[in-house]
Amino acid sequence: MKDVAIMARAMITLGLLNCALLLPVSASGAGSSQSLPAIIEAGFQSWTKGGGVDAILNGWERGGLMEGSNKAAVQARYFRNLGSTLGNYRSHEFIQSKAVSKASQVIYIAINFERGVVYGRFLIYKTDQDWVVQNMDFSERPEAIMPWLAIQGESATD
Repeated sequence: MKDVAIMARAMITLGLLNCALLLPVSASGAGSSQSLPAIIEAGFQSWTKGGGVDAILNGWERGGLMEGSNKAAVQARYFRNLGSTLGNYRSHEFIQSKAVSKASQVIYIAINFERGVVYGRFLIYKTDQDWVVQNMDFSERPEAIMPWLAIQGESATD
């Protein structure tokens, strides 16, 4: 009888410990799009409503360093080429943000399609009015966007 009570306490303790460890991961991990700046979220809302890739990327460039550059055209070509393989846009997930300075940060996201995922990195800058996108990169390889994944190696998911 004593062994059963000890075992029950141990299982309850382990269960509570697991809950305490997993809660911060799920609260700050994928799906928490509230952490995205308005300019990025607006692009995804437009995509959900059927906005074209060109319009979405041009919207992300608006007001930032890339406005008027040809980077949106290059990125649009990338998404159009992947579109036949990945299928339609489904959703997006906030992965992480890292402050670079008081006025800049890097936002990491996953963009989910019907048959795959594309990872994105946005360098954003705080102007007097709001956050603007200074640079953006996309890849279907997560380690290309989040290089620390390559450094961590295979044990990163264990």
